[in-house]
Amino acid sequence: MIQPPQVPGAEVLSVIGVLRQVEVAPFPPSPSKPNTTIEICSVNVTLSHMGVNDKVVVSVWLPLPDKWNGRFQATGGGGWAAGTFDLLMGPAALEGYSTAGTDAGVTVDAGSADKWALKEDGTVNYDLLENFASRSIHDMAIVGKAVTESYYKKPANYSYFYGCSNGGRQGMVEAQKYPDDFDGILAGAPATYWPRWLTSTEWPQVVMQSEKVFPSQCVFEAFRKAGIAACDKLDGVEDGVVSNLDDCEFNPFALVGKKVKCGGESTTITLAQAWVAKKIYDGPKSTAKRVLWDVLPVGAYYDGLANSTIENGVPKIAPWVICSSWIRSFLKKDLNFDLSTITYADMPKLFQQSIDEFDKILGGSNPDLSALKKSGTKLLSWHGLADELIHPQNSVKYRQAVEHRMGGGSEVDKYYRLFLAPGVTHCGIGVNDGAAPVDTLKVLERWVEKGEAPDTMPAIATDASGATTIFTRNLCRYPLVPRYKGGDKNSADSFECAKDFGSHH
Repeated sequence: MIQPPQVPGAEVLSVIGVLRQVEVAPFPPSPSKPNTTIEICSVNVTLSHMGVNDKVVVSVWLPLPDKWNGRFQATGGGGWAAGTFDLLMGPAALEGYSTAGTDAGVTVDAGSADKWALKEDGTVNYDLLENFASRSIHDMAIVGKAVTESYYKKPANYSYFYGCSNGGRQGMVEAQKYPDDFDGILAGAPATYWPRWLTSTEWPQVVMQSEKVFPSQCVFEAFRKAGIAACDKLDGVEDGVVSNLDDCEFNPFALVGKKVKCGGESTTITLAQAWVAKKIYDGPKSTAKRVLWDVLPVGAYYDGLANSTIENGVPKIAPWVICSSWIRSFLKKDLNFDLSTITYADMPKLFQQSIDEFDKILGGSNPDLSALKKSGTKLLSWHGLADELIHPQNSVKYRQAVEHRMGGGSEVDKYYRLFLAPGVTHCGIGVNDGAAPVDTLKVLERWVEKGEAPDTMPAIATDASGATTIFTRNLCRYPLVPRYKGGDKNSADSFECAKDFGSHH
């Protein structure tokens, strides 16, 4: 019998447990084998917050007692979904963790908040937004740990949070607001600075719409590859990966007049297309011509934020759904708003409005980690340098803000470490040019349980199937960088973590 957990500020409406077989699909970067079936006790706790007309589900999966590893792992969401449920809970349960996910009382639609963002009177539903922003992850920690203890008749020895993207942001919020919930927090590619970051992701669409130029993904890929070629050697080794993003200066105009093969046809890159690429890299500017936010790093794929489509023979923008929902629902408060009307001049206004209205509730970027420092909880974060949705500068900015606030890098390293992964996409999902981190949670566990603070994080680059390893790397803890020492460039042993890339620029 599972006891109903006590959740401060909320009433538990129901606790339903069933024994069930679940099929676990492999999900990167978790090490699970394809499609294994496991038996679990699945418990759904439904709760409602006082004075809020909400219904929040926290789902807890419990491996059978002889399979439990004594640890609890809460899991994060992605996009507008607060939880990804089976996607992350399956691999966690397979590895022996009791594990949880939550829907935060919003929909599980990762692509859109349109169904819940606004109340019937057209104003923002701040109660549900607060659930999504922070409250529900805290609730999930309380519920997940209580259900775990009730089922196994003893508390988990250690509790962890694991998430990427919005899940990474949730981890950062836990570190900032509720650091006692977990012993260790793993935050991949965190969507911190949400109002600034998410608004700025509309920029590539505004550029294409304003210039009335819509390059095909094939043409964009030519710019992406040229960018890598231009900056690849800045780190001292030519390996098809940009590691030294700071010194990378790519000039898209160098491609004007070059021919590329697209769908069997030969096409010539135009000056107008180069302008679009250049403007996208430059990012949106304030009225004072200051860059508001970094949007796309050199080497990242364009198809996330710079997609377009053809309707009746006419090219049209195809905005990234997560961003268009943000602008429609939260900024314009109009579900029918036409995003193709946004101009260059509108961008700084939208950017400022985002900050003014939503930074307090949804920023996730408070640099004061003194409560985390005191709690003994460890925060481990990583970010791909070729992230096509959340610029890695997001994570670097936050880390620098924390150092500034908390007294320098070596102090901060005691409880919060950041690792950058050259050539790796958003959360390492999809095709990576670089080596994506593996066994990230194990690295965190060694830090939490054995006091082994990580200086490196193991990473591998695979072929498109994911089955064959092409090369290995050890990601370096920020601000150190992977300097090539000589030898086989496919081996992690040929690199050392150094203060800079050396003298080969």
